[in-house]
Amino acid sequence: MQNQLTIEMHRAQYDFVHSDTLFRGFVGGRGAGKSFIGAYDLLRRAKPGRLYGAYAPTYPMIRDATMRMFLGLGDKMHFIKAQNKSDLRVTLGNDAEVLFRSLDDPERARGPNLSGAWIDEASLVHQDAYAIVIACLREAGEQGWLSATFTPKGKSHWTYETFGQSVDNAALFHASTLDNPFLPATFYEAVRSQYTAGFAEQELQGAFIDIVGNLAKREWFPIVDAAPAQARRHRHWDFAATAKSASSGDPDWTVGTRVSEASGVYYVENIVRSRVGPGAVEAIVRQTAELDGRAVAISLEQEPGSSGKLFSAVMIKLLAGWTVRAEPASGDKVTRAMPFFAQAEAGNVRLVRGPWCSAWLDEIAAFPMGAHDDQVDSASSAFSALARPSGWVRSSAA
Repeated sequence: MQNQLTIEMHRAQYDFVHSDTLFRGFVGGRGAGKSFIGAYDLLRRAKPGRLYGAYAPTYPMIRDATMRMFLGLGDKMHFIKAQNKSDLRVTLGNDAEVLFRSLDDPERARGPNLSGAWIDEASLVHQDAYAIVIACLREAGEQGWLSATFTPKGKSHWTYETFGQSVDNAALFHASTLDNPFLPATFYEAVRSQYTAGFAEQELQGAFIDIVGNLAKREWFPIVDAAPAQARRHRHWDFAATAKSASSGDPDWTVGTRVSEASGVYYVENIVRSRVGPGAVEAIVRQTAELDGRAVAISLEQEPGSSGKLFSAVMIKLLAGWTVRAEPASGDKVTRAMPFFAQAEAGNVRLVRGPWCSAWLDEIAAFPMGAHDDQVDSASSAFSALARPSGWVRSSAA
């Protein structure tokens, strides 16, 4: 490669890019430089005139993260000759081509013969996609190579079985978040404070541990008789999906969880949980708001699409006079629950005694592999609203 930029790497990254092993995995904590080194590795290995594939779990990820990192680094190395944004294709300075593709449908990986491939965030990709990609690694009569960069998802995941064990032609390289000296000085502690110990071991240390069903422990939630009278209070509603309720023998629940906060301690003090149709949901939400009083702020889960926005508008109008807003969910449920669980592990969460406690603790202990997660999602969203109380306005709808 011509015009190489001087790249500063930590030891694991250096070993990864200089390895001759056919299938290489780079596993690490958040911010450990996984996508950076995956992009650099592909740029460094690209042979003149050959074809390569770069993959990510979803189209937004391939467009906004994987390809963005590759182009930014390639530009600094003065090695990008041309790019086709509509086709997600990049031509390098030596006329090698890189196709950027999403693996949300594994069958999309079929087709071209490749001299090499990079799968970014591989632990979020289905194993079928990996199997299809490696079958494409043949061009000009030569065996192609594959690299995978990812945060681990436990020892039962295919990435551990492929890279983490003694498998022929495969090697694993490991880095923790703290191995990256180029992160902001406050990054690690800021993220660690929002994670439980087990989740931090996976997400920051980059360790293969089986945390499924063990993200939160029952003993983190001591039961008390009441929350302080003087406290900030918030209720969040998580609505059951109608389509799922109609077809499932064990449908989801509509859950409204009220959480209060006083002196830095959070109290899960009331849970309303029901399986009813849309018309009855409106009645329950309004009745619950009347019982809570207008000092309790309310947030509503807003489903994506126009129907979700329409339903939220109806609910907000129904709650005229309360402090209320609709909130589209962002991120996966585990990530959303982590700040709440972190506070519980630190001893800052209480569960107020009530008939809901047993079912609530059962769901918490089984999360995220239990049959339901509605109560977890509702409680963690109510907690988050109290932890960052900003932007709230009182509804004035007639």
